Amino acid sequence: MGLHPVAPNAAEAGSLALSPDCNPVKVFLIGDATDPHVSTVLARLPKQGTVVIDAATLPSALYRLGPEEGTFIDLAGEQVRLSPQVVARGWIRRLAPAGWDAGTVLGSRDAARLAARMTVLAALLRDARISWMCGVDALFAAENKLVQYRAAQMAGLRVPETFICADPAYLAAELGEPFVIKPLGPGNFTTGDGRDQVVHTQAVAARDLAGVDLLGAPFLAQKLLTARTHLRIVTVDGHAWTAELDADELPLDWRQAARAHRSFVPSARWESVERDAVRLAQHLQTGFTCQDWIVEDAGPAFVDLNPGGQWLFLPDSMTSQIADSLATWLRGA
Repeated sequence: MGLHPVAPNAAEAGSLALSPDCNPVKVFLIGDATDPHVSTVLARLPKQGTVVIDAATLPSALYRLGPEEGTFIDLAGEQVRLSPQVVARGWIRRLAPAGWDAGTVLGSRDAARLAARMTVLAALLRDARISWMCGVDALFAAENKLVQYRAAQMAGLRVPETFICADPAYLAAELGEPFVIKPLGPGNFTTGDGRDQVVHTQAVAARDLAGVDLLGAPFLAQKLLTARTHLRIVTVDGHAWTAELDADELPLDWRQAARAHRSFVPSARWESVERDAVRLAQHLQTGFTCQDWIVEDAGPAFVDLNPGGQWLFLPDSMTSQIADSLATWLRGA
C-alpha cells in the first residue's frame, strides 16, 4: 500500500499548529461510541479529554454551551471546557446512530425535540475553536455525488459520463445500453416491516425504465464501465491506503457478493491513483475519505467518495494504520 503525505497549505498549517506550552489537545468524536469505527479510534485515545457525542447522546455528553465557551463530559467522566484558549480537534463519523429517530412523526412534538438536538449539535460542529478533520459543511457537500464528479472533473480525473434525466431514451442515446443507475440520495432505507433495504447499483436498458418517474426520487445514470479491478482508497490528512479486489465473476455492485467483503488485498501498485485520490480529497476539503475507483481497460476511473465511509472490512494491516493515523491527527501529534 502507498503512503503519500501532502503538505497542508499555509493557512491550514497555521490553523492546526500547536504551541509547545498549550494544554493537551481536547478531542471531539461525533458518533456512537459503540460504532466499531469510532471504538477502533477511541482505543488509541486517552479517555481524559476525549468527548464522544452525537444527537442521541447529547443530553449526557453536554453540560453547557454558550457563544464563547462550552463544557462537556469526557470519557473519564470529567468536565472538558471548550474556549479560545483550548486546542481541540474533531472527527465527524455520524451525526446520529441509525434508527435513532425511527417512528418519529414529522411535525410532532418528538420531531421538534429531536430537531432541537440537531440544532445544538450543528452549533458545535460549526465551532471555529475546533479544528475538524472534515468540517460539517464540507462533509455535506462532499456526500453529494454530483459535487464529487464536478470536483473530480475539475481535477482532471476520469469519471463515468453522468446524467440526471427524466428521459430514458436520451440516456440510452448518450450512454449506450445497458447503462448504470445508482441512487443519488441514501443508498439504503427501512421498509414498513422494519427490514433494512439496500439500493444497489444496477445496469438497465431504456425499456426497463418505461413508466418510471426518474425524477420522483432522482437517480444518477452513468455509462457502464467494465471493471477489471475494484479499488478502495482511504485517505487521512494527505496519506492514502489502497486495497484492490479482482472484479472477475463479481456482480456490477461488488457489495452484493458476500465473499467480496473479505477479498480485498493491500496493494502498492496504484501510487498515481492514490495521488489523485488525495488531490480530490483536498479539493473537497475532506481530510478523511473512503473512495471507490474502477480499473478498466482504459485505466482507472473515479466512481464514488464517502467522507464518513467504512474501512474496517479491509485487511487488518491497513485498518490499524488508518486508525493510528486518525488518532495521531486528533491528538495533534
